[in-house]
Amino acid sequence: MTQTPPTPAAQEAQRLALERKSAEVTQLQQALRQAEDSYRMLVENANDAIFVLQDGKVKFANPKALALGGVLAEDLDKIPFTEYLHPEERETIVKRHEQRLKGEKILNMYPLRIVTRRGDTFWAEVNAVRIEWEGQPATLNIIRDITSQKLIEQNYFQTESLVTLRTLSGGMAHSFNNLLMGIQGRVSLLHRSLADDDPRREHLLGIESCVDEAAKLTRQMLGFAQSGKYSARPVNLNEVVEEVARTFARSQKDIQLIRDYQTGLWLVEADRQQMEQVVMNVLLNAWQAIPEEGRVTIKTENFELAEGRESFKGVRPGKCVRLTVRDTGVGMDDTVRKRVFEPFFTTKGIFNHRGLGLSSAYGIIANHNGFIDVESFPGSGTTIAIYLPAIPET
Repeated sequence: MTQTPPTPAAQEAQRLALERKSAEVTQLQQALRQAEDSYRMLVENANDAIFVLQDGKVKFANPKALALGGVLAEDLDKIPFTEYLHPEERETIVKRHEQRLKGEKILNMYPLRIVTRRGDTFWAEVNAVRIEWEGQPATLNIIRDITSQKLIEQNYFQTESLVTLRTLSGGMAHSFNNLLMGIQGRVSLLHRSLADDDPRREHLLGIESCVDEAAKLTRQMLGFAQSGKYSARPVNLNEVVEEVARTFARSQKDIQLIRDYQTGLWLVEADRQQMEQVVMNVLLNAWQAIPEEGRVTIKTENFELAEGRESFKGVRPGKCVRLTVRDTGVGMDDTVRKRVFEPFFTTKGIFNHRGLGLSSAYGIIANHNGFIDVESFPGSGTTIAIYLPAIPET
């Protein structure tokens, strides 16, 4: 049976239908390309870090994630993501990741600390969900840097607890000074009443030496309380740090001192002599934390302090200068870390501890409208970061 060939009208209808189909396919492909371009633009220009984790490795990362991870872009397929987790939180984060891959319902958003390949630590807030990546289970992770917020919050609570101690130390220092003046005056009178060859003069000299040591201690207590003003001028912190670092390096031959100064560092308004005291106290604290030979890294950099969720008395968001001192010492647990700024607190034993050290540094920095942050854990050293407001540009 022969088929009747389609009429010209039917052929035309078929042609038009094919053209419409082709046009629809083309339009759909264009829409898909546009959507893909839009998503790519959003991901690549996002202020948050976006990356995919699969088989313990970072499979995809946007530019912000690469920047946060340091040299992460060089070895995405080589370095396990656990290398970027803070040691104190690593086990918990890995457990949550494994539970998420199994489809268990767990907390999606939480804070954590991330360690970059350069060794810097910052606070982040992660939002993680389970996805399919190239046909296999994976997690999509969005990370936001909340370091500034954490710093402000932590120092808010710390300052509230230390403000009473600062007031008490100031009152005690002034009262103690009055007693020392009385002792020194009576010693001077005894000097006048004794002959030059009187053997008791040696004891008076010993008393005067003790008075001098006690006077130094009261000055440190006043440094912690910092009720008085100082001689503030525009200061380049690089110059202050380098001058102290040279002195420190000459006296501590067993410590490798690494300097990392940012060029074009913003100026701060500060008392240069007090800043030298702060830097020396922090360096000495780092040296004392290292049992034998070790390394101390001192770094300066410009830093933008963002608006936080909590206010911190005396600290304003904006441009500041950050001074970081990182040591390879024994480190501290949370109990010790929370008390490092308390006057006379020490883990060295009463006969091996002199002065106020970090307490004095804390008071000086607080009086300069700055603050100090301490990051430490046992066996992995300590990082002390000092933040001072930069002088506004005119």
